[in-house]
Amino acid sequence: MRRLFNILLYGFLAICITASVGSGLVYFLLSASVPDYNEDFSVAGLGGPVDILRDASAIPHITASSAADVYFAIGFVHAQDRLGQLLRARRMAEASWPSDETLSVAPAVSDALESYAAGVNAWLELVSAGGRGRGSPELLIADERSIDAWTPGDSLRIARSFLNGLRPESARKGTPSLSSAIIPSDRPKVLELFATDPQQRLDAWAIDGDRTAAGTPILAADISGSLSLPSEWYLADLQFSTGPAIGATMPGVPFVIVGRNTRVAWAFRSFPVPDEEAPRGPSPVQAAGFLTMLELFTRSADATDAIGVAADMLPKGMEALAIDRETVARWPKEEAVRALSFRDIRLAELEARQSIFSTEGAIGVQRDTVSTVARTLLPLMAKELWFVQSRDSIEGTDANDLRRELLDRLASWNGDMDRYSPEPLLFWTWLRALQQRILKDEFPAAQQLWTRPNPNFLYAVLSDRRGSAIWCDIRLSSPRETCEEQVRVALDDALGWLVDRYGRDPSTWTWGEEHRLDMQWSPISSRGLLTDLLSLQAPISGDPFTQFLTSFGVEEDRPFLVSAGSNFQAVMSISEAAGSYYITPAGQSGHPLSRFYDNLFPSWIQGEYLAMSTDLSLARGGASGTSRLTPATSDNPRMSEGQSE
Repeated sequence: MRRLFNILLYGFLAICITASVGSGLVYFLLSASVPDYNEDFSVAGLGGPVDILRDASAIPHITASSAADVYFAIGFVHAQDRLGQLLRARRMAEASWPSDETLSVAPAVSDALESYAAGVNAWLELVSAGGRGRGSPELLIADERSIDAWTPGDSLRIARSFLNGLRPESARKGTPSLSSAIIPSDRPKVLELFATDPQQRLDAWAIDGDRTAAGTPILAADISGSLSLPSEWYLADLQFSTGPAIGATMPGVPFVIVGRNTRVAWAFRSFPVPDEEAPRGPSPVQAAGFLTMLELFTRSADATDAIGVAADMLPKGMEALAIDRETVARWPKEEAVRALSFRDIRLAELEARQSIFSTEGAIGVQRDTVSTVARTLLPLMAKELWFVQSRDSIEGTDANDLRRELLDRLASWNGDMDRYSPEPLLFWTWLRALQQRILKDEFPAAQQLWTRPNPNFLYAVLSDRRGSAIWCDIRLSSPRETCEEQVRVALDDALGWLVDRYGRDPSTWTWGEEHRLDMQWSPISSRGLLTDLLSLQAPISGDPFTQFLTSFGVEEDRPFLVSAGSNFQAVMSISEAAGSYYITPAGQSGHPLSRFYDNLFPSWIQGEYLAMSTDLSLARGGASGTSRLTPATSDNPRMSEGQSE
């Protein structure tokens, strides 16, 4: 018996020791790839020394004597902070665009892409020399056994994929267009029914100087897309000898996509392009033109100069906005003719509400969470219910009392999608139940069509546009159901769903309980337990149609889960008095063990913007590190300083 006890004891100790050693080894390998922002490097490919100052938020401010060295350094820091993201973006771009045509691009762009590739490869060589844990934690478990050198074609393909992501999902995936073969013959066509959202969306609006407190124009920019870790955007300040450019860069591309120099700020709006105009998506020529335009923006002297560039190179489906100290300019000069969206309507209301704007006022508009969808559809849904008693279809509750309480709440609600309020949860659950009631009989197999709320379609039906109210009739039943009947039954469906999940007391219901952000770590090629452990979750305000945009998911059990939305916002003014500000949802680093992995997340949730400054003296205050890249010599080629051969 004693011998058995000793065997079990020693076995248990052996397991503990093995687990401890294994955990220590894993931690060592993971921590070895956390960048040291105070480390200096000697690398091949540079023309001169480069200083990289990382401010308190780890945003790099890169100073060099030549543009080539600046682009080299941004490639280096992209790889240093976001190597896994770079490789994932390259893999996805190669899957979409297996090869690119050989293009004759502008010399400045060609040189920039070559320098950027050299910077990425310089970091890859340092990683391959050992001691850096393969450069990124996911590379320890991914199937990337060897890492190919970065090429300018990789950056071109990533730019092409970005432009393709601005197209609706149906255009990107070749989904069949709307046709009479899909819609039953007794139902009128409602074009909004099959509308799909783009993977990414660019929004921007500008205020003339005569309507601002500082007397200079203000440009507000918003990019929406995946909310993942790391963020899709990387903030950087590129200090060229001709002047700085600061803003949002995209790992894989060396240029500032949305941002400003000392004279001009620029941003974009995107809108759907009909399939017949771009059946195969953006061409390599369009991608090259887009990159050329961005390179020229960094050197633009004024807003008119920038828009002149955009007039020649702006891809289809985009509008460009630029401001300087006096002018607001746009291309095309006339806005594209399109139906106003619910977000457009709310933005127009907010712009009309203020006669004079400050940057703080523009920030308030960007963070607005009042939904025009609720303000538009709720009166149509509830107009016949305020004084009508309910059928008791909710087991174990007095349905009339519960319905009356909730209808009273909705009657006094202003449409604010506040995460701590019950009204948004009731409204969207009701809307979702109504859409299911209306569409499930026509499309029983197309679950996503009737489970994800489509307010544009429901507005057409509830307002009986061109006889669209017939959609409320259930085709398989003998009686002809009206929209009023469907709305009433859908409310009972919604209340039953909510009571089952949260109980009978509406004061305990909150929008954020269902409308939760699920920001997951995005590894190169696999997901699993590690991804779940590294994710960030929090209740969040807004909806897919508010200015602060938060999209819904597709999970049946968690229909309002958020994994996409506004992932970069900026308010820019060339006036020193007004200042420029930006906000992103996560951090600069893609490494889960870095303190800059999610350091910006609390500020993003609370709507606290960071100052966008090219002043290096301000960046030095509380700086998180300074490093220098120097050209490698024949005595010490391609080695980090402090390392031996």
